Amino acid sequence: MREFISRAINKSSKMNEAQLRDLIGRIAEEYSLLEAMMDSLSNGVIVLDSFHTAVKTNRAAARILGRTFHESSDKPFWEYIDDEKIAAFISSVIQNEEGETTEEFILSRDSGSRYIEISVLPLVEEHRVRGTIILLEDITQKKRTEINHRRLESLASLTNLAAAVAHEIKNPLAAISIHVQLLRKNFKACDLHINEKAQKHLNVVEEEIDRLNKIVVNFLFAVRPLQVELAPVNINKIINDLHQTFLDEFKKSGVYFSLRLDKTIPIIQGDERLLRQAFMNFLTNAKAAMKTGGALIIYTTCKDDFIEIYISDTGQGISEENLHKIFEPYFSTKSDGTGLGLTMAYKVIKEHNGDIHVDSVVGEGTCFTIYLPIHRHENQLLLENKNEMNDPFDLTEKTKSDKKKRESI
Repeated sequence: MREFISRAINKSSKMNEAQLRDLIGRIAEEYSLLEAMMDSLSNGVIVLDSFHTAVKTNRAAARILGRTFHESSDKPFWEYIDDEKIAAFISSVIQNEEGETTEEFILSRDSGSRYIEISVLPLVEEHRVRGTIILLEDITQKKRTEINHRRLESLASLTNLAAAVAHEIKNPLAAISIHVQLLRKNFKACDLHINEKAQKHLNVVEEEIDRLNKIVVNFLFAVRPLQVELAPVNINKIINDLHQTFLDEFKKSGVYFSLRLDKTIPIIQGDERLLRQAFMNFLTNAKAAMKTGGALIIYTTCKDDFIEIYISDTGQGISEENLHKIFEPYFSTKSDGTGLGLTMAYKVIKEHNGDIHVDSVVGEGTCFTIYLPIHRHENQLLLENKNEMNDPFDLTEKTKSDKKKRESI
């Protein structure tokens, strides 16, 4: 293209008006084709000149970075980037002449976090560096697939340990518990007085046995294949029951706990016991995130072939680097947490062919969105007996109104 234009310029003095017009048309056509090619790419492309200003960008670059960049501006390109980490990366690679460099970043948007891969490489022409090319790729789906794969691998590896854990820990714990009880009986049978200090020691032993036993039971629940017993399940009723159970406890902790339940959602096929346990774990997690009080609200709605349950709290939030780890076994940011509650909940939802999406902002709160499938070919029942709910927080407004209210939280 450059050689063609150079030859054309050299011969331009000998061209008549028609030939010049034809030449300009051919150049414009080539440029238009280049523009179309750039804008057809799914990955972002940004070309910088030797002064580090943008001379060419495509639509994908603007979409991925969330803003439009003006070409031929008077400042280095990185000064127009909102994300400080990305700006620092591009600036460092270019100014330090590091050559081709690739790095991954997390971009926070109103619609959620996105994973972006950015490559910076020199633009070389005739063995000379003429500028810089920046390539952008949205790898969010790829990262989510990798995260889900790691979760499944983690659960699979833990399943292989379940039998050993049951024999190596649970049985000895039972033996210790029995012998503590026998020790108490022997003291009583021999009319031996247990002093207060010894009594405290025995109490501590029993408490720790109970705690360890609970950890083992939760662990086995998390790794063993679940025996899902399908039956008609009323999701609204489960949530409403849990609301009544936890309301006083949340109130004492300074947490305002309310519901917005869509009465028109259908009954689904599921295991009520397992689903109740899963939602209980979500509530426990939300309460732990709001140590100084706050608000917890649960919405239900029906969209396409899924029931959607939104559990939104105003707690401390989850950092971006931890967001993809929260369903992994034994991951916990709480000093007294087992790291199995959300793992168990995740497993239950997955066993019901459902899914979970998490949005969180540190210092503002977290929203879990749970999707449970509606087996319309198996069950077309609707919740007609609205009197069973007796819930003052139920809405009768349209789903669109519910959605607007959720987005405002």
